[in-house]
Amino acid sequence: MQLPFSVFADDLDDFIKEVHVSTFDCPSDSSITRVDNYLKDINISNEQAIKLKVHKAHWLICVGNSDAAQRLIASLLANKSLSESSESYASIHYQLGFIFDVNDDPRKCEYYQKSKQLSKDKFSDIYLSSQLGLITECGKDKQDFGVKLGLLFSLLESYSKQDDKKALAHIHNNIGLLYSSIGQRVLAAEEYEKSYRLGLSVYEEKNQLAPLISIISALTGSGDFDNAKRMIDELGEGNLKVNTPLTNSWYHFALSRHYYVTENYIEMKKSLRTWQAFLTQVSNKEMAKLYEWYATALCLNEADKECVKAFLDKQQDSKTAMSGRFTKQERYLSFLVKAHLFMGNLEAAGDSFDKYVDITVEKMQQQQASGRVLGVANLHNKITGLETNIEEFERKRWQAVFILLGITLCFALLAYWTVGRAYLRRLGSDPATGLLNEQAVLSKIRKIKSTNSERVNALALINVNNLCDIQSQYGSTESDLLITQLASCLKHATRDLDIVGRVSTDQFIVCIQDIQESIAKDSFNRIESELSKIAVVTKNRHNIEPNIVMHIYNANTGLSDVDEVISEIRESRNKAM
Repeated sequence: MQLPFSVFADDLDDFIKEVHVSTFDCPSDSSITRVDNYLKDINISNEQAIKLKVHKAHWLICVGNSDAAQRLIASLLANKSLSESSESYASIHYQLGFIFDVNDDPRKCEYYQKSKQLSKDKFSDIYLSSQLGLITECGKDKQDFGVKLGLLFSLLESYSKQDDKKALAHIHNNIGLLYSSIGQRVLAAEEYEKSYRLGLSVYEEKNQLAPLISIISALTGSGDFDNAKRMIDELGEGNLKVNTPLTNSWYHFALSRHYYVTENYIEMKKSLRTWQAFLTQVSNKEMAKLYEWYATALCLNEADKECVKAFLDKQQDSKTAMSGRFTKQERYLSFLVKAHLFMGNLEAAGDSFDKYVDITVEKMQQQQASGRVLGVANLHNKITGLETNIEEFERKRWQAVFILLGITLCFALLAYWTVGRAYLRRLGSDPATGLLNEQAVLSKIRKIKSTNSERVNALALINVNNLCDIQSQYGSTESDLLITQLASCLKHATRDLDIVGRVSTDQFIVCIQDIQESIAKDSFNRIESELSKIAVVTKNRHNIEPNIVMHIYNANTGLSDVDEVISEIRESRNKAM
């Protein structure tokens, strides 16, 4: 029996609301079967059909089938009943901008601008995504890095007040993109990891994996191959649960690139074979171009002239050549130099080398303008490495780079120490206590190195076991005052070189590095004694004292596993309670 239309419509409207996600999230795979079934039903209204198709186009983009998404969006734009004031109309303009962005199509900026205008004061997630696309990908010739970074920090501050973790993850990701655009891969990796960690608490498993690719790319670009491989392994573990053609492509792309940059061509050959199998199931032109490049790099290693020549010939045709995004990458231009030299074409090798140096010098200038100097020396080393292959360019390039490097370092260091570090300190502080926040304090502790056998790195996790009871009985004013006094006590009871921070509402951490175990024990006893003296007197003359419990951990090794240590301490504490 066919349902009355009003009953069907209510059910469908509820479904549309239920499965709707923001632009910086991805629809669940399970929703698409029902979307397709609804679209086949004759009872569906035109407005409902439009919303379902917009939802499906979003899903197609997320699974890597941008060609199908673009065709579906084209059919929607041809629909005369599509209201230009609707969320659907704004959404598909953003989706087109994103598709063009992925494919390095300059039309992306036109659509980002249009979706921003359409969504302003109406559809906040589309408006934010459009803003971020415009800031990071558009107006690069008219707006310097400092202005763009300022705009992103302003958005970050605004959404931090709202505690919108999805939006914050999205903004941190775009700050990472901006840093990457000028070669600041270390800073980019930090921003991508913030995005990833925030996303773990708000996104489903499938949507948690994309930031990992960005982290891996940034770490690889900075030369931190060990940590890049660690994140690749984490991506592989996550992909075991998701297992889609797109996420499998991401994983084997990351593996292939890692083996390429570490020159492990035996493993690279295996990963390329698997990657190719999954690439046929997604429509991602940029990833397909990357595969061609890495496959040719393998040919170059195996001295396969026919294969290398075929790739170089493709670069002469704009339809088959690598996109402009790749032709501005140092590693790709370095590969071209070597490929042309292998083919005996010294003139083409020289042209590629000229482009390599121009791009590298341009990035140095961008770093100077932004007040960031991390990575300049690395870029300089890459230039000199290629100069050994084309000796006739050596003197001219060396002089230019040396002079520019000196100027860059002088001006950029001044700007960094006066402006950048002040912001970073604020970003890493707990606003209630002024101590380092969880992310900043754990980041510092992870970097601590091993000691000799006679000394230890000592860590104390301090719990205020009755904080919740205090807040419930006396209110937030008294509990906040107690926390403030506790933080002040920790500041005075520790040395400047000790690492002190707040890692949760009722937990603090103190780390003393490279110290004799007996001295560390005495220090923690003294700290515990000072904390026991803390008390807050309420208006009704009640004396509130914190119930302090300190857990101590000593190690001769570094503390890169501090997260696991804290997790184990918390787990044992919860069991005891």
